[in-house]
Amino acid sequence: MKLMLSRSLVLLVIAFVLVGGMALFVFNYFTSASSWAHFPTNRHIYADGEFASSATIYDRSGDILVNFDGQSRQFHQNPEVRTALMHATGDMEDNVATGAQVAFRPRLSGWNLVNGLFNIDDSTLPGEDITMTLDASLSAVAHRQLAGRRGAVGVYNYETGEILCMVSSPSFDPVNPPASAGDGEELDGAYINRFLSATYTPGSIFKMVTTAAAIENIEDIEEKRFHCEQIKQVGDDVITCHSLCGEINFEQALANSCNVAFAEISLELGAGTIQRYANSAGFNSALKVNGIPTATGMVDTSDAKGADLAWAGIGQYTNTANPLNFMALMGAIANDGVMIEPTLLQNEGLFSSLVGSVFNRSRVYSRHTASELEQMMRNNFQSYFGTEYYSHLNICAKSGTAEVGGDRRPHAWYAGYMDRDDYPLAFVVIIENGGSGSRVAAPVAINVLQAAVEQ
Repeated sequence: MKLMLSRSLVLLVIAFVLVGGMALFVFNYFTSASSWAHFPTNRHIYADGEFASSATIYDRSGDILVNFDGQSRQFHQNPEVRTALMHATGDMEDNVATGAQVAFRPRLSGWNLVNGLFNIDDSTLPGEDITMTLDASLSAVAHRQLAGRRGAVGVYNYETGEILCMVSSPSFDPVNPPASAGDGEELDGAYINRFLSATYTPGSIFKMVTTAAAIENIEDIEEKRFHCEQIKQVGDDVITCHSLCGEINFEQALANSCNVAFAEISLELGAGTIQRYANSAGFNSALKVNGIPTATGMVDTSDAKGADLAWAGIGQYTNTANPLNFMALMGAIANDGVMIEPTLLQNEGLFSSLVGSVFNRSRVYSRHTASELEQMMRNNFQSYFGTEYYSHLNICAKSGTAEVGGDRRPHAWYAGYMDRDDYPLAFVVIIENGGSGSRVAAPVAINVLQAAVEQ
């Protein structure tokens, strides 16, 4: 009897192990099978180390960005377009992880969970053509506007989520790559997609987050008055402002980007409120663009007090922001407070569209708060550029001049959107060590938006 009981227990343990092992295998299959299949040693996908497919990658207008023909591949015929979109399409050596050739390889190979993959012949996979949301011509304009400066430009439709422009610099022509993109200062970091995979000190563009918190948490904030003499003592430290603002109201404080006013607002809000609004705005979490994770912007006010808390609300302290995430936040303000998750792929089918309409959107602000922010952002633009210039673009925006310490020049930011039914476009521009956001990054954004309308 005891022997039978012992044997039964052993069999039961073995059964549990088998079931557990099968469950673990099934889980790993669904989560990792694609990586297993596309491992570089798989000769069904790679011939002599080269990816073999018959698929084509198109831009939104049907221009060929990359065409696979067995082991060879051809890029867009225009070298300026190839360079502008190198981080979007990838390079010849597949070093750009965010490039379509790497990120969407399962589709380009024709692989799926049910059927795996198969070859047309001994060297070519059937693959699936991909149409990206990107506009090749607009991307070339954006790359031209960056003029070799390090940074990124992004433009997307805040109603549909389609990314029209995703440009990162430095870049290079994938057909004529340098001997090493890591050699020399000019191309150092050229494989990094700064739009998706980098974070920067946000500076004054973060004041949009603090502004939203103030609208919803400080009673009669619109009636408050602030006095700025370029310096404010906070404990043993001082908050400095680049402008002699004098006596100003809330809207003028944002238009002047007054550090003194926003220091007072931040201290009144408190660390917990600023942290909560930073989290809801997308900081401390990453978006996924068709499975490609963005870098995570960070805001941590847990230990921030006094001047540190004031600087955190101004967009300095230890704050960092990812360009794409901040562009999506601008789109949420434009879209009545609802953020539409950005996408790089078109024609995903009816099922994906229905799923996306439910799961790829999230409310960041109430309609009222979004409306208030829009009015203030429009005033920002008009206060700097006037009402007679670029009025047809209906731009609502905020600039940022982010101090990065030492002798380095500040990062130049400009982010916002066009309040137009026919061109619902949100944008972001970041130029590393570029200087003033309104003087350096804003003209880049305006010229790219002009091109988007004209094209």
